[in-house]
Amino acid sequence: MDERSKKLENQILKILKDSGKTMGSTKITEELAMAGIESNERTVRFHLRRLDEQELTEKISRRKGRVITARGITELEGVNILGRLGFIVSKVDGLSYNMNFDTAKKEGSVVLNVSFIPIKRIDKAISEIELAFRAGLGMGRLALLRKPGEIIGKMVVPEGMVGIGTICSVTLNGLLLKEGIPVFSRFGSLLRIESGKPACFTELVDYLGTTVDPLEVFLKAGMTSVGMAARGQSGVIGASFRELPMVAGAKMEMMQKKLEELGLVGILAVGKPNQPLLNVPVNEGMIGIAVVGGLNPIAAAHEAGIRTDNSALHCLVDFNELEDYEKLSSHIPELI
Repeated sequence: MDERSKKLENQILKILKDSGKTMGSTKITEELAMAGIESNERTVRFHLRRLDEQELTEKISRRKGRVITARGITELEGVNILGRLGFIVSKVDGLSYNMNFDTAKKEGSVVLNVSFIPIKRIDKAISEIELAFRAGLGMGRLALLRKPGEIIGKMVVPEGMVGIGTICSVTLNGLLLKEGIPVFSRFGSLLRIESGKPACFTELVDYLGTTVDPLEVFLKAGMTSVGMAARGQSGVIGASFRELPMVAGAKMEMMQKKLEELGLVGILAVGKPNQPLLNVPVNEGMIGIAVVGGLNPIAAAHEAGIRTDNSALHCLVDFNELEDYEKLSSHIPELI
């Protein structure tokens, strides 16, 4: 197969994977055009048949179209892995730029993480989630909850599951950017908490050297102990390390006050110009900031033995769809 055909088929697989539903050749051709790839329905149908033969896609029906198979997802994940390095930084920058939140009007979009939790365990999960928020280990105080069949972000909540959206720390990047403060995301990390205060970073993953969100990996690997930190003990939480120009230091202080008013507090520590922060050095002319991981409340539930399926940096959501985390428990009677 020539290189052009291979790239086209990989793009078709990506479109099917991102959609999460069945798609026909007409819709796929439209999506290809939006991605800047010229093709036509006849060519797309030809390549879909080839993908079917390789068991990378499956035809559901002539009317509904096709879905990507598990084998197709595996194939896609192995494509051009080196080319996907730095993907997280690009995603962070894209979401930050596209945020349109107005701090004065308290309206607009923020970045959302999406998690699915079994309905049968939601009572215990909410208890752990509230504990983490109460300890200041989440990105502010806001979250949202969706029932089975309802839409959250780009996904439909599966049967038997509850969808929970938590604000992603990338929201901070977008807010600062709108204030004219450039932010550089350097590391996804683990941060040790002692007596309720940040002590030191214990693990760092360079965003430029990864194809996945580091905090998702830390959570799945069982490397966090958010629940312990929330209970006032020594614990390890998800965090991120960012830098901003030291000339923006004064603006940063003003921004922190706005965040408190909005319920979006998430900055754990701010360093001094050209000085290391919590044992991590900064580049010349920069200030380091430690930001809490938005998935920490979900990590607390995960640590309690509750299954969680997570998608960090998932999408933009309207700020007014969110509510204070203390209201989440009021929805439990509707679910069980």
